[in-house]
Amino acid sequence: MSRPPELHRKMRPAAAFVMLGGSGLRIVEAQLDALLQRDIAEDVHALRVAVRHLRAVTWAFGPILPRAVMERWKLALHDVADAASAVRDWDVFLSETLLPALALQPGDPVLVALIDVAHARRAKARTLMVTQLTRYRQAPLPTLYRDLLHLSDPKTRHGQHGRMAAFARGRIRKARGRVRDLARVARDGQIAHVHALRIGNKRLRYAIEALSDVLPKRYRKRLHGKLIARQTELGGIIDDAVAHRLICECLAS
Repeated sequence: MSRPPELHRKMRPAAAFVMLGGSGLRIVEAQLDALLQRDIAEDVHALRVAVRHLRAVTWAFGPILPRAVMERWKLALHDVADAASAVRDWDVFLSETLLPALALQPGDPVLVALIDVAHARRAKARTLMVTQLTRYRQAPLPTLYRDLLHLSDPKTRHGQHGRMAAFARGRIRKARGRVRDLARVARDGQIAHVHALRIGNKRLRYAIEALSDVLPKRYRKRLHGKLIARQTELGGIIDDAVAHRLICECLAS
């Protein structure tokens, strides 16, 4: 993932969003093009990471965006991430569960059969994904670019939201408080609660990365490092749950 554009402490939040939003859209567009031209698992992952970054940026600047713009960006980016989720699940299941198991038990007929089913399910999911993402490439994406043009117009009023230094700190504090609440709920171990914590953790991490130029060191270094470590831990829990679900799907087919 390339570094986001450089922000300045005295920038207006609206100007910062135009910069970060434009950069994020171009990255998503490039990843979409790669994914639609070839079938490589890493392209699916790269697209989802790019979308996560842009969703975090959209959330961070939510208070300065017109409601219609905020809702349009949330929906469009959710739809892109959702379209690629099934293929990504099958890719992780194959690479992290089935193929390592087959390496330990070469030729095992049950594992070979499961892998065949998983590849077939992935192929079906990819066909649907390509159809959905091709439509996205043709419709919502240009609209999001037009939103940025409108927001960059000096005549457009965005309200009084101060400068980026104070605005960014406030948004990170809010996200951090939300993650703390989610962590308390997730102590019960329920997968739905752990998943919600993982999403909140990612949003905070990527918001810090996008706004790092105007954030205090305690956010950029110490908190960011804790978020990365937690993300790895939570990812393992969710991946195990997804693997269990997909094994059941394969065995039921």
